[in-house]
Amino acid sequence: MKKIISGIMISLTIIISGLSISIMFLGSSAYKNNELVYILNYSFSVVPTESMIGTASDSLNPGDMVIIQNSPFEDVEIGDVIVFQDQVNINGTPSNILIIHRVVDITSNGELVTKGDNPLNQIDPHPVTASTYQGSYYAKVIFMKPIVQLMLSSRSLIFLTLIAVLVILIIWELAHMYKTIAKTKKLQIEKKHEAELEKIISQEHDKIYQEIIIEEKLKNDKKIIK
Repeated sequence: MKKIISGIMISLTIIISGLSISIMFLGSSAYKNNELVYILNYSFSVVPTESMIGTASDSLNPGDMVIIQNSPFEDVEIGDVIVFQDQVNINGTPSNILIIHRVVDITSNGELVTKGDNPLNQIDPHPVTASTYQGSYYAKVIFMKPIVQLMLSSRSLIFLTLIAVLVILIIWELAHMYKTIAKTKKLQIEKKHEAELEKIISQEHDKIYQEIIIEEKLKNDKKIIK
């Protein structure tokens, strides 16, 4: 039973490690391309600004974690909250970013007109097209907000903590593998010694048996001579 549980734990560790590495690579690639990372058709994102503060049930505050669904562009309707790519000027430098705003109109050629819920916001200058559309708002994860705020305020600490945890897991796994290999080798050596010991005992037993037979034969020969 212990071997089965150990095997299951090792398999889960390998699977989780593989998924984590895959997600890290996907996340890095998506970050460079200014895209969302979807897993099973859903993605997570954090609202960074006050542009979606409003009175609607799906209005969003800074630090809110939202679930984004990879739904078709054609299914988007007026009133939906969507995520899209856009180019804005940051300190005078054009930069591509992801924006989460509400659809307030749809043009005759099917492009989406968007605006943040914050009353101070104006209509976004660039309509959203199928090529810049990233996904639609699905739900808000309220209970994660304190954790998200901690992550946003202590990114370096969180990153170092994650690295430390990963290193500890790797060391633990290597130690466990070394212990398993050492135990296997020890069992093999013990079995080899037991086999050699049984062989020696068997040989000694045969030797003693042969000596007894010879001794009995000599006794019988002496009786015949008399």
